[in-house]
Amino acid sequence: MEPDNLIEVEKLNLNFPPEVVQAIQEILPSDDPFDAPDFNTVEYINTRFPAEQSLHHIDDVLEEMRLKITSTDDQIRTVIRSLTNVDQDGRASLLNAQEAIAELFARFQDIKERAGESEQRVKEITRDIKQLDTAKKNLTTSITTLNHLQMLVEGVQKLQALTARREYGEIATLLQGVMNVLDHLNRYKHIPQVADLARQVEQIRGDLEKQILEDFHRAFHGPNARRFAPTKELAEACLVVSELDPKVKRTIIEDVIKTQLAEYEVLFAGEESDAWLTKVDLRRKWLLKTAVEFEKTLAAMFPPSWQVPARLALAFCEVTRSQLSHAMELRPQDIDVGTLLHAHKIMSELESLLVRKYASFQPHDRTPKSSVSTNPFVEDDQSGKTENTNPFEETGSTAETLVSPFSGAVCRCFQPYLRIYIESMDKRLNEQIEKFANDMKSYKFEHIDAEESNVVPCCGELFTIYKNVLVEFLRLGPGESLGGLVEVLQKHLREFCTKVLRAALPKVGANIPMPKDINMKELTAVLAQVQTLWREGDTPKLSEDDVRRVCSVLVSAEYCEEMTGRLEAKLKERSPPSLMHTISLTHEQDLFHAVLAQCIALLVAHEESLCDPALASMTKINWMMEQTGDQSPYVTAISQHISSSIPLIRHNLHTSRKYFTRFCDKLAAAILNKFVQQVYKCRPINSVGCEQLLLDCHALKAVMLQLPVVALQMRRDPPLTYTRMVGRGMARAELVLQVVMGEYATHNDLVDKFIRLLPDATIADFQKVLEMRGVKDRASVLELYRQRTLGNSTESPHRTQASPGNSNQATAVQLPASQASPVVSSTANSSPEHEMSKIARLERMLKSRRLIS
Repeated sequence: MEPDNLIEVEKLNLNFPPEVVQAIQEILPSDDPFDAPDFNTVEYINTRFPAEQSLHHIDDVLEEMRLKITSTDDQIRTVIRSLTNVDQDGRASLLNAQEAIAELFARFQDIKERAGESEQRVKEITRDIKQLDTAKKNLTTSITTLNHLQMLVEGVQKLQALTARREYGEIATLLQGVMNVLDHLNRYKHIPQVADLARQVEQIRGDLEKQILEDFHRAFHGPNARRFAPTKELAEACLVVSELDPKVKRTIIEDVIKTQLAEYEVLFAGEESDAWLTKVDLRRKWLLKTAVEFEKTLAAMFPPSWQVPARLALAFCEVTRSQLSHAMELRPQDIDVGTLLHAHKIMSELESLLVRKYASFQPHDRTPKSSVSTNPFVEDDQSGKTENTNPFEETGSTAETLVSPFSGAVCRCFQPYLRIYIESMDKRLNEQIEKFANDMKSYKFEHIDAEESNVVPCCGELFTIYKNVLVEFLRLGPGESLGGLVEVLQKHLREFCTKVLRAALPKVGANIPMPKDINMKELTAVLAQVQTLWREGDTPKLSEDDVRRVCSVLVSAEYCEEMTGRLEAKLKERSPPSLMHTISLTHEQDLFHAVLAQCIALLVAHEESLCDPALASMTKINWMMEQTGDQSPYVTAISQHISSSIPLIRHNLHTSRKYFTRFCDKLAAAILNKFVQQVYKCRPINSVGCEQLLLDCHALKAVMLQLPVVALQMRRDPPLTYTRMVGRGMARAELVLQVVMGEYATHNDLVDKFIRLLPDATIADFQKVLEMRGVKDRASVLELYRQRTLGNSTESPHRTQASPGNSNQATAVQLPASQASPVVSSTANSSPEHEMSKIARLERMLKSRRLIS
């Protein structure tokens, strides 16, 4: 390539994108360094001439470069010439293609012209054939129409003669054929002869309707109506009615039903003695007797499609509902629950029988309704909903089904009087709660086996009663009345919680009033009252029977809380949409939860009372010791109390492990908190006394860790969350003792270590530490602490906070070098990990002593 060309290429400064360079390398792979996109001239020269001695080859390299340039130029020229030839070949190919397209177009034009000529010839050939087909079709239609016209004329004449002779059997068949022929001739009604025949057919139909109605009226209301027996003539007349106006059929059926129920309406009218609710069984017997007789005699006269027996039964139900409603309006003072339930039971059984017997019956004036169950007791006429009578069963299929018209046909009349049932249930449940309360006073909380549940029996009895009440009430078709029953159930759940469960607790746990509508704030207040009483000296001293009693009440409260939630779900499931969002048993669940929490607080307080004397003895020990020993007697006493009392509680809470774990959490937290407070009171104390207390911390921590599983036959690890909680609770006492036992060159060192190990402590805690160390000039040290904590609060970005009360995570406070104290001892710079190593050494020493002993 010429120098001028090289200069022009350099001016172009071609830089391709990375993806283009990658594509070129994939298509044209090359290991030539000149083809590299990141080619560096200096690096390449240094590679070819790595040393001065290699410069004597420069002429050979230059000659090689010249040859390479010449070869590259030749390749470029070849490519450019080939591109020129390609352009010329492309033009030639394009001209050839255009000539071929023109020739193809000419051929298409020729084919199109020939196709047009062929189509014209085919049309000429088939023209005559189409004319013949049209003539044949018209001729066939004419012959068919004439035949239909002849049939219509003959049929009209024959119908007139048969009508006069009342030969309904032949009329039924012939009338159907005439109506079909008339439908075929419907488009020719503009022709006078056809229109006249159509008028004659309508006249015949009208005559038949009048004549048949007169025949049926004479049969059921004439002089021989009492001795009437089904005749073939009337049975055939019914076949004719099926081809007449539907109102004729309705008139006949209504007249027959009215005749059959005439006696019933008189016998069971509202003023008669048999009309009252106590005599509903007579109504059922009357229907069964009448239905049997009707099906043996008159039912065969009517076509099965008329479903006259089913319509008679439905009419009976409607009359019965009306009469019962009227009777209850006249005598509302005589309605009681027993009478109401008796009448409902008899009528609901009758409805169920009719639903099964006439399962496929649907009146023409009713439409299918959506239902969630096949239960026959519907809410009302318009809702179309059915109620599942078992509140503890899942709902059925939501598919659209046909609701029987007999479902609730009679029992809907009892709905306005459900308040009587609700008032009775209120009284009944009130008596039952009183009975439960009296039974609980004499109930023996005895030892139970591992497989037994210690839920008091009255809890199961209560919810069984609730279930039966709900099932019974839902059978009455409650609708909007369910809200009144819910209020009664809520009231007696609260009374059961207060009068039965809370009253069963030992005196200290049961003498605090519980609000009716409790929330979490009020629950906290109640538990605070319990703790206040205990602090004032009314600490519960529970016997083994009392412990079993408290555990049984706890498990019972848990059971009642769970069952109350299920009851709420079932009430919402069975309630109408307008009541669903108003039904809530949350307050009642909170009441049971409050009793449950109260039981846990009682058990915790009982265990605390056992351990309090041992913890109180810590302040009576002389902590100015010369050497450490085994764990102190108070730790042994606490371990013995826990080993003897916790298994009884765990055994009686074996069905409620969740709340046993919660009890362990609260008990461990209470004991550890009291232990920390007692540690502050252990003064005066020297470093050896601190080491002994640290050994006691480790021993007490081991006791607390085994609290959930103490004396357990099957080895089991305590819950991880419980283990962490115990570790955090004990860490504070250990860190306090590390501060007390430390050696400090200055008061600054003491303050630094206290802030580093206990960053969340208060000035009162620091003052207690000073008292334990016996510091005389406490006022100046406290002032120094105030200044340091105030300075640290403004320099928080430079301070690494420690996790409160966690010795495993506590970290030293890092201050800038310019703010560090000028006098810092080695003990002041030690980290919490270094301090905790002392505890590890003490633990190892304690274990070795135990092994020797």
